[in-house]
Amino acid sequence: MVEVKICGITREEDLKKLIELNVSWAGFVFYKKSVRNVNYNNKRLFDIGENKIGKVALFVDPEDNFLETVIEKVSPDLIQLHGSEKPERCSYIRKRFGVPVMKALYVTDLNSFKKVSKYENFVDRLLFDAKLTKEKLNGGITETLNWKLLNSYKGNKDWLLAGGLNHNNVREALNISNAKKIDVSSGVEIAPGIKCELLLQKLIHKLNKVF
Repeated sequence: MVEVKICGITREEDLKKLIELNVSWAGFVFYKKSVRNVNYNNKRLFDIGENKIGKVALFVDPEDNFLETVIEKVSPDLIQLHGSEKPERCSYIRKRFGVPVMKALYVTDLNSFKKVSKYENFVDRLLFDAKLTKEKLNGGITETLNWKLLNSYKGNKDWLLAGGLNHNNVREALNISNAKKIDVSSGVEIAPGIKCELLLQKLIHKLNKVF
């Protein structure tokens, strides 16, 4: 079975649907420049997922004080670092806060894996994403990365495939990349931060056909 993370959750009803569909992870964005940014004081939202779904807190180059506040309020099961954090910074966060860390890295060509290898001893998971663009940051459609490139990753870390995935292309993406874990956001939305129940159902249905 494919492990699924749905990122950019902002609404209670969307989180409840993920739990109903047995999605593994729900991602919450804590980055003010993102259209999917959520308030860490939204206790009701985060409590819905407690012990029912893995909670991922996504940050972009966060300071320690902000990390401490969000972790205290949200109690995430995984921290996702989606900025320019260096391996040493990832390791520090991992040790300081006692929460597993996943580092997002952009894969554009084979040389990208030289950078990837530098993180392997400092994080718990990796996320391979398409290049960040201004349109993506503002909630636009994300381009997919070259899935064939991922066959060249020979590291020993669990990794997730991200970048423009939806129910129309997910089977092809899995077949080409050999990914066993995926991260989806805009591919199940009708607007930034607004998930669509039908698109979620279609995605899970396609994944169930793969395995």
